Amino acid sequence: MAVRDLQSDLQFALGLADLADEMSMDAFHAGSVRHSIKSDGTPTIHVEVAIEDAVRNALTRFRPMDGFVGEESGQSGDPSACWIIDPIDGTKDFIKGEAAWATQIAFRLNGDLTLGVTSAPALGGRWWGAVGHGSWMSNNHSGGRPSKVVSTDRKERLRWSCHPALDALGTDWYRIASALRAIGDYVAPDPHAVLMVIEGQIEVALQLEGAAWDYAAFAAIVSASGGRFSYLDSSIEMRGVRPALFTNGIAHDGALHALAQRRNAG
Repeated sequence: MAVRDLQSDLQFALGLADLADEMSMDAFHAGSVRHSIKSDGTPTIHVEVAIEDAVRNALTRFRPMDGFVGEESGQSGDPSACWIIDPIDGTKDFIKGEAAWATQIAFRLNGDLTLGVTSAPALGGRWWGAVGHGSWMSNNHSGGRPSKVVSTDRKERLRWSCHPALDALGTDWYRIASALRAIGDYVAPDPHAVLMVIEGQIEVALQLEGAAWDYAAFAAIVSASGGRFSYLDSSIEMRGVRPALFTNGIAHDGALHALAQRRNAG
C-alpha cells in the first residue's frame, strides 16, 4: 500500500475549502435562499448539492482512487481512503442569512481521521489541522497561526460549552449537558463550542447531535491540536447520529464520567 503524503492531502483539502467558500459565499450574498425539506425533516439548499458535486469532480480528477462521503449524496468509492464532506454545516443559519455556518472537510485513512478543515467564510474564519503535524487558524484571510488546546491542568474549575448553546436546548438535552457543571463552569459558545476547544479558550465541548460529516473535521482538528474526540460511550467509530465530546484530552475522562453518571441516574 502506498504511503500517503499527508501534507499534500492537507493542501488539497484547503484547495477544496477555497472552492467551497467561493460557491457558498456567492449563494449567501445572493440572498433569499430557496430550500427544500429532506426526508429526515432537515432543510437543504441548492448550493450544498453543487458544492458536493464540485468536490466529487475534483476528487475524480486529482484523487481518483479515494472514496467520498457527503451529507447530500451519501457514500461512494473506497471507504478505507475517504473524504468526508458537509458542504454547509449550519444550513438553517445560512437560510436565515446568519453567518454561523461552515464547510466541513475531513480525510479518513484506514479508519483514522488524519486531517480536517472547517471553513466559515461568512465569519471570516478557518481552522485546519493534520494529526501529527499540528493545527492552525486564520481570521479574515490572514496567514494561518498555530492553534493548540489548553494542555495543562488548571488550578481553577474547568471551562465547558455545548452546541447548541445551553439556553437553546430542550429538556432532555439540557439535562445531559448540565451534567458538566460537576466538573466546570459553562461558557456560552462563540462561535462554536468545539472551535473554542481548538483555540484553547475552554477545555470541554459537548455537541448534542451530529453525524459523521458533522464531526469528522472537528475530530481531526481537535486531535491535531493535542485534544481528544469520542462519543459518550468512549467509542470513536463514526456511525449514526448521537452526542459527541471534544476536549483538551486531560479533561476527557472526567467529562465522560460526569455525563455517564447523569445518564445512568435515569
